[in-house]
Amino acid sequence: MIRNFYNCDKETDKNSHGGVGSIDIYRAFRRKDFTGAWDFALRVVMPPGSSMGEHTHSNDEEMYIILKGEGTMTIEGETRKVTAGDMIVNKPFGTHGLVNTSSSEIELLIIQASLK
Repeated sequence: MIRNFYNCDKETDKNSHGGVGSIDIYRAFRRKDFTGAWDFALRVVMPPGSSMGEHTHSNDEEMYIILKGEGTMTIEGETRKVTAGDMIVNKPFGTHGLVNTSSSEIELLIIQASLK
């Protein structure tokens, strides 16, 4: 199966996880597309000043892959700058959030898998 993440279904999420502003989510793959542990693969576009609020997952892992832009990522209370090329693993039962602190969009891929 091949899908282009630039040409897939788009939804707008306002105040994502209690964050600020709206972000665009492009759902390339959903749980029903997989037979393994994968939950989804999405492309997210975050305008300047927007954020995904800090939130905690249950028994799943996420990987954020920053394609362009830069911002501030908080993982388990520790805040760090992230930029294009960074790959971030959000561990099961972990807390994380992302803020676009720049004057340009952040574009990232988010891939999630659930533990058995």
